[in-house]
Amino acid sequence: MKETAYLVVHGFAGSPEEIEYLVAYLRAEGFDAHTVLLRGHGGTKRDLARSNHEDWIASVREAADALKKEYRRIVFLGFSMGGLICLHFADAPETDGLVLVNTPIYFWNLRIIAGDVLGAVLKGRPERWAYYKESVRGVSLKSGIDFLKILSASKRAMGTVGKPTLVAQCMDDESAHHKSARYIKEKLGPQARERYYDGGRHQVFGEPSEIRERLCEDICRFLREEGQA
Repeated sequence: MKETAYLVVHGFAGSPEEIEYLVAYLRAEGFDAHTVLLRGHGGTKRDLARSNHEDWIASVREAADALKKEYRRIVFLGFSMGGLICLHFADAPETDGLVLVNTPIYFWNLRIIAGDVLGAVLKGRPERWAYYKESVRGVSLKSGIDFLKILSASKRAMGTVGKPTLVAQCMDDESAHHKSARYIKEKLGPQARERYYDGGRHQVFGEPSEIRERLCEDICRFLREEGQA
């Protein structure tokens, strides 16, 4: 039986493509990284609405159950809502640690969003405005409510976390306010450590940047220092 699997979980209304860079980075560093497509994700707005928050958690549980047949331990790495889902598996005996990246407790950083909107209007940067329009267009009210149910349940799950945890947060994240990381750290206690990154957007793994490289390096360092590699 192999020693440790690293299960990387994507975010709300996303897919494994948004964390593909991190997965490739981990594999290049010798970590057995795996992904999972949350039920209802990776397709249309209607596909997402046909699933619910219990389906999303069940998708990760099924992936973890499959990995347990090959590996003694599992480290869960969650991006955005994926981090909230990972908290539900923190007390499992096979769980060896957690990495939470841009995980929302407080969502929408209005200062960043206002700057993006003004930039789109005054500085001719329509790509940011298009990003927000696409984000809203792809999610139904029903799916948004399911996200809030995940958030509420994950807050309760924080009290059971007793494993080494890295909480990583970009300061210019427009979707997950940076104060979310402090909330998570305070709830998890001394077994958790925080790392903040000046700049960096929510989709930090999606575009080449110095922050993306440093974040991936820090994640690998954490995994090695905590004996999870």
